Amino acid sequence: MIHDLLLACLSSSQEAEGVKQFLDTTAVEHFIHPCETEIFMDILNIINVYHEVVEFTQMYNTQPISSEELISNADSEDLSHGFYMLNFVKGIENALEEPYQEIVRLEADCRKTKRNSLSYVCNALRTKLPMLMLMRKLIMEVKVMKLRGCAMLHNLHQQSEHGDPQLERMIHKVIKPVKHAFFSSLAHWMLFGVIDDIHSEFFINFIPTGSEHGSICSKSTQSFILSGEQTTEDYIWQYEINMKQLPGFLSIISAEKVLFVGQTVLVFKMGRNPKSKNKVDQMAAELNEMSREDIYELWSGRESEFFKTIQDLSNDDKINVFRVEQVVNDIKKYVSRRLSEIAVNEVDLERQMVLLKDFYLLGRGEFFLEFFSQLHGNFDVNTEMRSRNYTRAFELAATGLRITDDLENFSLTTLRNSEEPDESYDFQVLQSMHLKYIYEWPLNLLFSPKAIERYNKIFRFLLIIRGLQYQMQRVWAKQTWTVKAETGGTNIRVMNLRNHLLFFLNNLQYYIQVDVLESQFEIFMNVIKSRADFEEIQRAHTVFLANVLSQCFLLSDTKDAHLNITACQTQANPIYGTILKLFSICEKFIHMTQATDKADDITEEVERLGKEFGVQIASLIQLLVDIKTSSCLGPLSQLLLRLDFNHWFSKQHCQPGQR
Repeated sequence: MIHDLLLACLSSSQEAEGVKQFLDTTAVEHFIHPCETEIFMDILNIINVYHEVVEFTQMYNTQPISSEELISNADSEDLSHGFYMLNFVKGIENALEEPYQEIVRLEADCRKTKRNSLSYVCNALRTKLPMLMLMRKLIMEVKVMKLRGCAMLHNLHQQSEHGDPQLERMIHKVIKPVKHAFFSSLAHWMLFGVIDDIHSEFFINFIPTGSEHGSICSKSTQSFILSGEQTTEDYIWQYEINMKQLPGFLSIISAEKVLFVGQTVLVFKMGRNPKSKNKVDQMAAELNEMSREDIYELWSGRESEFFKTIQDLSNDDKINVFRVEQVVNDIKKYVSRRLSEIAVNEVDLERQMVLLKDFYLLGRGEFFLEFFSQLHGNFDVNTEMRSRNYTRAFELAATGLRITDDLENFSLTTLRNSEEPDESYDFQVLQSMHLKYIYEWPLNLLFSPKAIERYNKIFRFLLIIRGLQYQMQRVWAKQTWTVKAETGGTNIRVMNLRNHLLFFLNNLQYYIQVDVLESQFEIFMNVIKSRADFEEIQRAHTVFLANVLSQCFLLSDTKDAHLNITACQTQANPIYGTILKLFSICEKFIHMTQATDKADDITEEVERLGKEFGVQIASLIQLLVDIKTSSCLGPLSQLLLRLDFNHWFSKQHCQPGQR
């Protein structure tokens, strides 16, 4: 009977019918002595645990899955047949080899008619019970917690540090194939920019534009290259970190470095002069080619060295967390150094940043003065907003100042939302301006779509201020010309209000251009001039944009990046909303002076605007005082000093138009 029991244990039947027959019949009661019944039941319990583990492995080995089923299962919640799961099953099979060999040994002894008692067999199997119990525990955790991918690897890594040498040896066998899958994906992404991850098991995800919550990213990234009409520049930013799959032994900082290295490889695979970027077939051809020549300039033949380094991590018995981070840091430093050499020495990053400052940050004041001159025409002509050609004015200004060479990589376009802005206000139209910048390779990683949108947010804000200044100057010029041409006097209230409005615009513009942009830009340029690696340049660039947006009061929690004049009270930043209200007052004053020349008709309107301006400027000053006392922003002190010198507005904030 012992021999039959061991043969039933070695049975490959998934349902373990041989063991069940012992429990379903009365053979135990008739042929087993009552004093040995408990021992026999212990043997059956051990064999049941063994069969539970075997049944789990056979469930995957006996159900081959076609490629069509893999893709169809990719959209489901329970991705049970992932690559990591198959490697986990393989690890369980490797760990089962030791209990299996022990059962084979016991069966061979019985076959040789060697007399062994039930106690001998029970004690022999009991030595393997802790291994079987731990394997069953790991399987239950995977099933109950629905672990897959790197999350499964993280759970196995937590279990790998065990006090029992036998169990530690066993779990190393289980984790080895899963660990090999992880480091294989890591090597292919970092060295070749490739992720073949149809089940989204790796912690780097490909999320196509337009997909929600990564619902589509479970499919292979190769299938998406042909599905959208994006440029290669947009493609690299569709890779993100999947926090759900980030293993606990890898920090978020290291994960960002892994993401950066893979994106850098994709940039190098694009090449210096990609042709027909907007064509899907050309993009697919460029990104699918895996020849060494595509990325030779980046690695310079060292890719095999780095690949062997990552492979050594996979061959280790344990996951050495410090060693993994060290390898990632070494590869990241090498890539950053190579990028810095190309960006600073070959592409001339300093000149590129100066050009961005000149046009995105309105560094060339004479150019934008000419731009508004071309836009508005003569003083005696009031061109309607809808009839103005901003793109044409931009080109004419460049031609007039003979700087078309500097503007060859810039183009101004108008982006309209579904809701058309109120075109009675200039800044409602200016908020739809978008300045496009064609950056040189390999600056793709520095000027991401998010960074370019932040530049445009600053550009639109500065353009509104400069446009209002220009029109205020036109109002002054027109009033001066009218006074000289006619015998009548001028309206003192109108001139005082114009002076106050222009005073506000000039000081706000000076604060942004000098106190904020110049100082922050100088800090960033010093980082570039110090020959820092690309990682430091990228970090300094992010800090530069964040500081500029913060000190220009452009940071808000709203998703709408455009200026909202009609509902500025909904803005998350109260200072920003107050500034918009002041812009609105400036616009009303400009349109009022253009609509009529009779002083009697505008006196009442001037008084109303003057009171409204006084209230809003006092509110702005109070908000700035509150922020200044709760922060250490030095430029705010300069802005407050200029706006409210000797407490001019704060003392007489209600009657600025009656001075």
